[in-house]
Amino acid sequence: MADLAQEERTFGEKLQSLPRQVLYLILIVVISASVIASKFAGPALVLPNKPGNNAIEFYATVMNVPEGSTVAIQSDWTNSTRGESAGQLESLLRILMRRNVKFMVYSLADPQAPQVARDTIARITLERKLKGEREYKRWDDWISLGFFPNGEGTAKSIQSDIRKAFKGKRDVSPEGPRDVYQSPVLKNIQTLDDLGLYINITASKTIDVLIERLKFKPARFGDFEVKNKLGSMCTGVMGPETVNYYSAGLLFGLVVGLNGVVEMETLMENGVNWPEGKKTVEYAKDKQLVVPGWTGKQNYARGTSYYFALHTGMALLILAVLAGNIGMWLARSGKGKNA
Repeated sequence: MADLAQEERTFGEKLQSLPRQVLYLILIVVISASVIASKFAGPALVLPNKPGNNAIEFYATVMNVPEGSTVAIQSDWTNSTRGESAGQLESLLRILMRRNVKFMVYSLADPQAPQVARDTIARITLERKLKGEREYKRWDDWISLGFFPNGEGTAKSIQSDIRKAFKGKRDVSPEGPRDVYQSPVLKNIQTLDDLGLYINITASKTIDVLIERLKFKPARFGDFEVKNKLGSMCTGVMGPETVNYYSAGLLFGLVVGLNGVVEMETLMENGVNWPEGKKTVEYAKDKQLVVPGWTGKQNYARGTSYYFALHTGMALLILAVLAGNIGMWLARSGKGKNA
């Protein structure tokens, strides 16, 4: 009887009853093939991307922060969002290291986050070493402050007295563990405004804590004016609410999700209003603003390799929805019998 019922199923019913395991298998094959193709094809498989003003302003600000200054990176993500967050931190690190900007990294969100950030820094440092570029050294060029479990209290402490906020913290130096304020990274930092920038890379709502508690004075980097030193790189899920802070002028720039990573990689390759960029990004709000890129360097990386897979995955989703709806229509209309 079961075999007979199976034989009597219409084509429309078959379209609606494709086994879940088959769909998962198709998804795995399509995504894996897309990522592998992107890895081998490299820049030849770069999909068109037009960075928005939020990403352009983020890139332009990071590119104008003075060399030798110190940037605070609050890295509040773990491997659960590495598809987006890892690419964001990697692109930021490439810029800071190429420009000889020092940085400190810590987390107010998750005890695993500092180690995940250190692993990412190690990858980019090795990348530079293999290319014969200057190796970024812990202690001299960057430090790790670890995890702070009370985000609200720590942010308030950073605002009121950054020297007290990190008092007693120690990091690895060539001579062994030492107080972080003896490091070249922090020795000249007396107040919050002495930081070049403060960047939050997050998969949650930690940017809310910073918006509520950190207040920066406007600054000028040469001819480049910065109204706020706080910037955000967040996951796609957090983008819709974080963009409100950007629109209100509370962030100097905003990078959202995987698309934001690709925007950063595009800007690193082509620059902004840059005459030497083959496909330079136009910034309509200020055509006089010129920000160079690094054409030919390793700019297209994690974001670009995942971007093609994102598009093929979305195409597969659309096809599956279409197939299901066509099957429903055929089944209800009585068409597709004996198929």
